[in-house]
Parts: sequence; C-alpha cells; structure tokens
Amino acid sequence: MKKIVFLLAALLMLALSCAAVADSISMAVIYPDTVDDKGWCQSMDNAIKKAIADGYEIDYTPVESVAAADAPNTLDQLAENYDLILVHAATYTAATIEIAAEYPDQIFALGTSDKLLGENIFTYMPMSEETGYINGIIAGMTTKVNKVGIVGSTDGGDSYRYVRGFIKALQETNPDAEYMLSWTGSYSDTVGAGQIGQTFIDAGCDVLVGPAQQAIGALRIVDAADGPVWIGQTTSQLTDFPGCVLAAADYDYSAVVKGVIDRMAEGKTGNECIPLNYNNGGFIYTFSENAELLPEDVKAAAQAAIDNLTAAPNTVDYNSIVLE
Repeated sequence: MKKIVFLLAALLMLALSCAAVADSISMAVIYPDTVDDKGWCQSMDNAIKKAIADGYEIDYTPVESVAAADAPNTLDQLAENYDLILVHAATYTAATIEIAAEYPDQIFALGTSDKLLGENIFTYMPMSEETGYINGIIAGMTTKVNKVGIVGSTDGGDSYRYVRGFIKALQETNPDAEYMLSWTGSYSDTVGAGQIGQTFIDAGCDVLVGPAQQAIGALRIVDAADGPVWIGQTTSQLTDFPGCVLAAADYDYSAVVKGVIDRMAEGKTGNECIPLNYNNGGFIYTFSENAELLPEDVKAAAQAAIDNLTAAPNTVDYNSIVLE
C-alpha cells in the first residue's frame, strides 16, 4: 500500500510539474529603442515584468534597438525559437506580415494596429485618444498665454489618435487656446523633438506635450527652460522631471501581454485586436503632488473625465478633428 501511495504521489508531482511547464511561455519582444527610453519601449518592458509579478510564467527576451530595415532578418532568426514574438512598433508591420506568412505555426503580436492581420498575428491598439483627451483638458486649464505646443512623432497609429484626442479636449476646455504642431517623422528622433520644443518655447508656448519616446528630447528642453511646463505620456517623465511635468498618462501593456497569453491558453493563435483603454485598466494616470504646478480644480476636472471614459470607452470622437 505504501508503494502505491508513493507512486501516486510521484505521479501527482510529475503532473503538477508538467502543468507548470505547459503554463509557462517563452517570449521575445522586438523594440525600436532601448527598454529604458522613458517612453514607448519602457512601458512594454514594465508591463511584461508586471505580468510576471502577477504570476504569469514568462521567459522574456528583449531585443532592443532594431532598425526597421533589419526587422525581417531579426524576425526570421527568432521564428520557431519562441512561443510568442511580440513586435512592439507599427514600423515593423510589413516585416511581421511577411515573416508570419513564412512561419504559419509561429504566433506573433504586433502593436500598434487596429487591423486583423492574419491567423497567427494578434494586434493591439492603445485607444490613445483617451490619454490625449485628459492631457488636453489639463493643457486648456493651465496655459496662461493660450499657446500650446504639440511635438508629434508620426501622424499614424496611436500617435494619430493621441494628437487628435488632445486637440479635441483643448478646444472644448479652452476655445481661446491655440496650438502649434510639428512632426519629427520618427518615433525616436530625440534631437528633432528637442529642436521642435525649443521652437515652440521661443514662439511663446507655455505648455508642451508629445507622444512616443522621441518626446524626451523636447521634455529636456522644457525642463531646462524657465516657465514652460510639460504634460507627460509616461509616468517615468513625471518621476524624472518633477519640476516641470504636471501629470502623466501611461500605458499598462500588461493588459495586452496577459490577454495574448490567456488567448493562447484557450487555443487561439491570432486574428484578433486587443485594445488598451481606461475601461480595461490599460491606461494609468498620475498627477503631480505639487499643487503650485497642478491646481486641485484642474486635477478634479481631469479625474472626472477619466471616470467618464472608464465607464464609457470609445466615446472620444477623435476623427472629427481636422488638423490646422
């Protein structure tokens, strides 16, 4: 009887061990920049680490600073070596579609895109018009000269949505406010972003914003100047530049990471878009503790808008905005 009990216990331990292995996942993530960029890439890196802390067993391999021209070769080298390859930049879309067709059994996740790209490709799209909208409220209420500068990256993907959501809220909150908008044409041109930021400050803008990791170049210019303030796109911007950042939106990509892994566990392989919004916990918003920078009435107005968007996603009509 003791031998039978021992055998059963051994079989149970083996079964539990196999289950743990089955629940684990190997994942490579391709980044256009480094994971400490205080922006786009760092948000995803933080999200994966959060998912791991929340109990998801992920063997995580970051592949940093991959140029768009090198994406096909990088994807080809990674294919069939990981359960999931997460491609964290819309600039890699064509390469992902190409390599995914060559490796139909390899599962990919690509962001940002709201399109369905294939049976083995998940996509994810931050509804960043929501974060832009909150930032626009704060900009409209805090600008003293009614001049706001927007340091754009490229007019596509979540940047397209963010900029229009921002302008919509700015115009609704403060019809007298004017905005200046310029694009670097890149997600990582920090030098170009800095030059645009300086131009806006010289033109009299007292509030500046900017999506994507390239915006850190403009934020450094704002921090060095006397007077202008910044409304951030990642929490790290508020942490690292507390003297000029009023508040910061952030993406919690753990909603995407967990969503893809959960769907894979259900046997799904792609052909689905996973959104990020306030409703599903995909966005985080952090306010400055400095009341001189961020008055309580401004904070209250922004929080009320966050509460409304949490209850009713997909309600910011960003496509109604025509850029000047």
